[in-house]
Amino acid sequence: MSEFIDKIKHKVEEISAAVDNELTVLEGAGGDDPLAHDDGDPEKA
Repeated sequence: MSEFIDKIKHKVEEISAAVDNELTVLEGAGGDDPLAHDDGDPEKA
């Protein structure tokens, strides 16, 4: 049973690392943010 749990933990760590990597890539992507609030003042951007 312990070997099974170790395999699951290892897979979870792999998935967590992949998600962290994707979020890091997306944070540096830039571009348009559809959820950003635009008040129309280009000076504040």
